[in-house]
Amino acid sequence: MKTISKLLMVLFFSVSLFSCSEEFFETENNGVATADEIEEMSKSSPEAILKVVQPLQVGIYSYMIQYNTQGSSSTVHGDFGWMSICHLSDVMSDDLAFHARGSGWFTYDYELDYWGQQYVRPFWYWNFFYTLIAKANDIISKIALDTDNPELKAILGQSFAIRAVSHFYVAQMYQQTYIGNENAPGVPIILTPSEGDGSTKRGILKDVYDQIRKDFESSITYLDNWQRPNKVYINKNVAAGLFSRVCLVTNEWDDAIKYAKMAREGYSPFTVEELLADGFNNINSKEWIWGGDITGETTTMFASFFSFVCSYDAGYGGQVGQYRKIDKKLFDSMSSTDVRRKQFKLASSGVVYTDYEKALPDYTNLKFKKVDNWLADYVYMRVSEMILTEAEALARSGRESEAASVLSTLMQNRDPNWNVNSITAEEIYQQRRVELWGEGFALFDHQRLKKGIDRAYSGSNHLSSAQYKIPAGSWYFLYQIPLRELDNSADINEEDQNPVPTGGKYQ
Repeated sequence: MKTISKLLMVLFFSVSLFSCSEEFFETENNGVATADEIEEMSKSSPEAILKVVQPLQVGIYSYMIQYNTQGSSSTVHGDFGWMSICHLSDVMSDDLAFHARGSGWFTYDYELDYWGQQYVRPFWYWNFFYTLIAKANDIISKIALDTDNPELKAILGQSFAIRAVSHFYVAQMYQQTYIGNENAPGVPIILTPSEGDGSTKRGILKDVYDQIRKDFESSITYLDNWQRPNKVYINKNVAAGLFSRVCLVTNEWDDAIKYAKMAREGYSPFTVEELLADGFNNINSKEWIWGGDITGETTTMFASFFSFVCSYDAGYGGQVGQYRKIDKKLFDSMSSTDVRRKQFKLASSGVVYTDYEKALPDYTNLKFKKVDNWLADYVYMRVSEMILTEAEALARSGRESEAASVLSTLMQNRDPNWNVNSITAEEIYQQRRVELWGEGFALFDHQRLKKGIDRAYSGSNHLSSAQYKIPAGSWYFLYQIPLRELDNSADINEEDQNPVPTGGKYQ
């Protein structure tokens, strides 16, 4: 009875986060059960611990597709979880063009005017990932790290992966990219009490990435041989794929190759026919390694990813008229025989369009298709990304013929005339931009590759109000630490703040 009582109290006091103060980083159990007691319970009664942590694990995945993760009292249609982050990355790049300035959701991001400490966006981003970190820590703190229970090990593995990828995404938006900035201020590293709690100070960027690596290595070990129930859950493939993203940023090419290979094991890319038939809306699609399952209970309808990227539905990016278009220069870079050209409207292409499609402006995306009742699923990771990662890492290692061989497994299903024996990393990057368009990689790739954006070229199809040419490394691409954090934290103050961008956006 005493053990059950303690377990119920631990569950009752599970971390729930709604602010950016030091409470944000609190992972204590309020004296309800000590770390030693929890460890003993997870060994002597793993079934009881499972009843506590399984709902918490499900809660993490639910939070990732939740509307209004920041707990705002007002309407926040640009806040629908993980895919908000992904869409943000694309609209802040030059790969995605707006057709109309629209209602304001993502417009200020597109115009690169949402970086300041006083704005909602820096807080929302910070809140989203540190909430995930706290939720992951809450689970990790309840399980003995040396447990031999397979299900508890799997939950630990998923939690370490969530903590790692969350620190990774925060690091990318509050500091310049890792290479060349290893000793620049980082972001708080939040761990469990038994691990020493980490640090609520900024520290240095290298320490953040060291912890990310450690967490992913732990995750992959815990997840070895675990068979997940469906693609919502992080398994070894997913953890490896997420880690490969980190390795691209840190320029650890051998590890990027290793973990991308691990991630795509058992998966193959769409054929030409499958690609053109797919709506990028079904978690059971053969290419998908990881995704969010949108159901009648979890759909956020008008405030959702598909509301903004689907040109066919009643949402912002559809019938409201705020179409999301591919950058004209990027579209023109595709070979005339590349089937991915058909994922975008072009009246002169000779493609037979429906009456609805005929009315869409040129370059509007047709990639993301409607599912009735707003039930389109969210794609987080595809095998194509892992092929591109492996190929890029090979090319950057000087193994350009091997890179071409790996990339051919994708390109033979994208362009029947593609046939090269050697390829550069820059050429692979161009294929990456086309293949992963709209899936949330553009800005993060710009950052790690130290590329600026150019929307101001002759013939640009970007809004005239946002035809910027901004150099690499500009602070327009990053956020300041949110004001609420500065006001409430004893460890981060104005002296720790990121700089104000300098130089105009029209160059």
